[in-house]
Amino acid sequence: MTSWFGAGLGAFERRRAAAAFLTVFGVAVGHALLETARDALFLARLPASQLPWAYLAIAVAAAGLSRVSWPSGRSSLGRRSLSLMLLTTAAVTAGLWALGPAGDPWKLRALYVWTGVNATVTGLQLWLILGGFWTVREAKGAFTALTVGGLVGGVVGAAVARALLTVSPPAGLLLASAGAQALTAVGPALLLSPGGPALTRPRAPLASSMRIVREHRYARGLAALALLSTMALTAADFVFKSGVARSVPAGELGAFFAGTYTALNALALGTQLFVAGWLLRVLGLTRTQAVLPGLLLLGSAGFVAGGALVAALFLKAADGAFRDVHRSTSELLLVPLPDELRSRTKPFLDVAARRGGQALASLGILAAMALPRPETWVAAACAALSLAWIVRARELRQGYLDVFRSALREGRLRGGAELPALDVPAFEAVLAALGSGDDAEVIGAMDVLADGGHVRLIPTLVLYHPSEAVALRALELFERGGRRDFVGAADRLRHHASPRLRAAALRARTAAVPDRDVLRAAAADPSPVVRAAASVALVSLGEDPVDAAPALEELLADPDPEVRRELARAVAQRPSPVFEELLERLAHGSEPAVLTEVARAMGTLRSERFLPVLVRLLAQGEVRGAARTALLRFGERGLSFVAAALADPSLPHAVRRHLPRTISRFPAEAAAPVLLGRLLVEPDGMVRFRILRGLGRLAADHPALPLDRELLHQAMERTLEVTFRLIHWRAVLLEGAVEDPRRATASHDLLVALLRDKERHAVERLFRLLALELRGENLHDVHRGLSNTSPELRASSLELLEHLLPPALREPVLALVDDLPDAVRLARAGAHYRVEALGYERLLGVLLESPGDALRSLAVHHIGELGLRDLREQVERLQLEHPAGVLQRAAARALRRLSGAGEGLADAR
Repeated sequence: MTSWFGAGLGAFERRRAAAAFLTVFGVAVGHALLETARDALFLARLPASQLPWAYLAIAVAAAGLSRVSWPSGRSSLGRRSLSLMLLTTAAVTAGLWALGPAGDPWKLRALYVWTGVNATVTGLQLWLILGGFWTVREAKGAFTALTVGGLVGGVVGAAVARALLTVSPPAGLLLASAGAQALTAVGPALLLSPGGPALTRPRAPLASSMRIVREHRYARGLAALALLSTMALTAADFVFKSGVARSVPAGELGAFFAGTYTALNALALGTQLFVAGWLLRVLGLTRTQAVLPGLLLLGSAGFVAGGALVAALFLKAADGAFRDVHRSTSELLLVPLPDELRSRTKPFLDVAARRGGQALASLGILAAMALPRPETWVAAACAALSLAWIVRARELRQGYLDVFRSALREGRLRGGAELPALDVPAFEAVLAALGSGDDAEVIGAMDVLADGGHVRLIPTLVLYHPSEAVALRALELFERGGRRDFVGAADRLRHHASPRLRAAALRARTAAVPDRDVLRAAAADPSPVVRAAASVALVSLGEDPVDAAPALEELLADPDPEVRRELARAVAQRPSPVFEELLERLAHGSEPAVLTEVARAMGTLRSERFLPVLVRLLAQGEVRGAARTALLRFGERGLSFVAAALADPSLPHAVRRHLPRTISRFPAEAAAPVLLGRLLVEPDGMVRFRILRGLGRLAADHPALPLDRELLHQAMERTLEVTFRLIHWRAVLLEGAVEDPRRATASHDLLVALLRDKERHAVERLFRLLALELRGENLHDVHRGLSNTSPELRASSLELLEHLLPPALREPVLALVDDLPDAVRLARAGAHYRVEALGYERLLGVLLESPGDALRSLAVHHIGELGLRDLREQVERLQLEHPAGVLQRAAARALRRLSGAGEGLADAR
């Protein structure tokens, strides 16, 4: 079962996948039991004419509940709330059983509404929880497994209901349903662990969503489809239950519904597993949307014609078998919309269109109650609504394709976008885009085909496209996709005017079908770019490197960086140890485009002699991504080398500060101990901060990753001590300027500002450490709220923080973030920092010994300003320890001022 969630699951992920499956299964079992009891009890005691009132009550209640903000599954509250909610719904269901609703019409009405509300609330919370566990790509596999879990649970629940009805009245199913929900609450639901930090977006007001939907033609079509489908399905449900109530004796309703729901859920499971995918491939999204209304149209027409129970059963069978298919295709129709429009459209469809459709259908059924044979009139309305549904689905096809083409032009469906499998109309739109006059649209269409595994559908004639960018991208995709049928077209590009395109064609055709004669001819090409590609390919195919050396030397000396770039690109395609020295020489250059290709080639060859070069390239922003990716390709060897580099303080700061993020990209189980091991011993504040960010990234991506809590506590203790020390130092500077205003120089103000800035960064580091300890709680939002100018938001953040912090840290952390005088803060430091008497001059001496060139430089300058000759010896020592750089120059200026007669404020103590 866990294979549906994707390959490579660890033990924790497998347990969580199993828990998710069993939770969905248990909820579905409980709902099937409750639904069977509800229908049997309601229709045995009340007439079917009461159903529309129940539908209306459910619509109103569900619409209200859909606007409630529920806890996210990425918080510990969200995890607990699922179990608590399941226990609560189980208690309510058990309470209804204890009240004995079988003989009381109002209790039966309450039971019917409760069943609908229960399904809405539980389903909403369950999917909010599960939605926080997987990325979009992982969720594609999870969707299939969890859907199957729900359908299997429905089959089992209905079968259990049928078995229980042989020994118990229908009311007994309420207790069984409560038991299933309670077992799920204390079993698999508790095993679900929260994910990483929640990424929430504010809920858009419904009026705003309505205005946006009204202005967008395709979104209007989706809203109309949701409204019509909900109305038709509500009418079909009424027709089915009315037919059952008229044809099945009251005493047999329980067994009838249990048997029917068992068969329907089994049918839905088979449809989901064996029919849905085939329909999408053959009919496409919009035509598949017409399958369910087509079946409803047939069933409704049969009922109107006098088919009675048989037609009613056909209606319910169509609904049960294809409703999940309808839901899936409705979600997929939203995919091409821009993110902002999709985020506004979906709430409107869920709240206004679907719940509004349910309410309108209920009112229509109530109106039909005044007519003779109301079931027939409702069936006729269902047929009309189904026909309108089919027409609207057909009209939606053009809008879907137009939005899809627009998404292609704007690049929203490219670059690894999360796409469903392309249906026939979407394929037609993509293939049509290949003939567009817009280069971006053509490239986007090729990327979509390649990302979907359909690179062979890109015609080779695209290589003759007038745009060089299009032809280059096609060659890259053909080479990556392992195609060989483009070689003839590529050979015709040998006479193209663009050297870059000739070289790319030569590389791609060599990867597909190596030909020494073609390469030798290309080695005589007038362009050095083409000759570079040919020379590297010939050596990789066995030509003597000694014979090729003069040509390669000439190419290395060429002033055009595109030639050296092509050399590196060609080596990446045809890697061989013979090119290791060539790549090292290319790495001595300075052009970012060349160095990027060099890094890629080094990652392909993976020689250990490249590791120092790749680490050095991390300092260059434009090359960093390629260098980092190359290091990752070395695996354990790469991690060991980068870890050793992080422990080497002699490396330039510009390199070391990028090592923690690089380490965090390696497998989490191996990377986390490396970063934790440096957390307490790393002297560079910026690097420590990057280590914390790297650990935060690992913890967010791998919620079950174990981290040494004792080490984290030590780091928090040290960070608290550092933060209070910074506050103490700043307080001494401020008090000193009050005692003697002559101390309030420009350097003094800069020192105060720098200490305040360091304090702010220290608090941020503290919150990052707390986030590692209190995983599942969004400490980032709390920290951001504490910096907000709104008093209400600050107060709320403080209140939440106070409840989240462990007792040992509560008072000192709150002292740091609350609006308190410095003296009060320091008094609340407790054992984390002991305040000692510290004079102004002594503090400046301490600052000279502190880490950080900026802080020491300002302290030195301030000493010179004030003429504090008692600190002259420390300044001289600092100058000797730093014979060059900013500190040396600051010390030299201060010493000149200290040597001047009458300069400074010698008595500024």
